[in-house]
Amino acid sequence: MFLAILGHHTKNRIVKHNYKRSGQTYVLLAQPEPVTEDCSNDRRKWFKGCLGALDETYIDVTALKENRARYRNRKGQTTINVLAVCNQDMQFIYVLSGWEGSAADSRVLRDVVTRENGLQVPRGNYYFCDNGYTNSEDFLTPYRGVRYHLNDWGEGTSIH
Repeated sequence: MFLAILGHHTKNRIVKHNYKRSGQTYVLLAQPEPVTEDCSNDRRKWFKGCLGALDETYIDVTALKENRARYRNRKGQTTINVLAVCNQDMQFIYVLSGWEGSAADSRVLRDVVTRENGLQVPRGNYYFCDNGYTNSEDFLTPYRGVRYHLNDWGEGTSIH
């Protein structure tokens, strides 16, 4: 239902009718569990304290003429910036939608962690994110200058 509203610009009352559900919004998000010291997963055991990963995506929107410049992203599309946080099992933990497409990743993240009910990162834990963010105690970005190859981490590969 959520994706129908976002992806197809469907009104809540239409979704309510199509899915035969209440018009009220409920969001059930997973609770993050950090990688523990005794983790037996060959891929995760190296990342003690990791809660999951976060990134942003752009969703196309139609903005009022006077607001189009704010919603235009670096590729020239009129979008909103949506930040999503997932746990290690790819379940959503936190989603923030609504920032204009021109907003920088770091600006959106700063808003998320300073909100009253924003993303909380327990001491000693962290989330993975891409180089659009700053490396810090709570957010771990890839080491600059190293090329990471997806083929090395795909399904069916082993760690040497």
